[in-house]
Amino acid sequence: MKKYILIFFLLTLVMIIGCNEKNQDSIQENGGVSVNLICSRQDNIKECTDQQFNDLQSFQVFKTALDSAEKMSGMINYVAEYNLKIKFQDQTTKTFHLSLGTDKDMNGLLVDLENTNQGYEIPVIHANKLRELIKG
Repeated sequence: MKKYILIFFLLTLVMIIGCNEKNQDSIQENGGVSVNLICSRQDNIKECTDQQFNDLQSFQVFKTALDSAEKMSGMINYVAEYNLKIKFQDQTTKTFHLSLGTDKDMNGLLVDLENTNQGYEIPVIHANKLRELIKG
């Protein structure tokens, strides 16, 4: 009887370890990164939907836009289109307000939620890449 219990325990352990390794492989494939967009528009004028991106290519579009954003001077007055949460490869997370609008000639606006008085302009080229990605 002890022999069967030991075999059952070992098989269960092998299955658990195998499932965990699959999960870890999946996380390593995308570097463990994710981008979550939560629609925060209150005006309902334009359609806005929550979205999640877990692939490295989409993550890189967001990361490039964040890296290219330039600090704005003065106080800002804005309405956030999205609450943006990014999980980086080191598993740290950052949260922002993101506003892009639909005008392809306009910069995007990024506001770090740690300091909502400071805005950052996303250059038109990167704002347009974000618009295309979000539009689908």
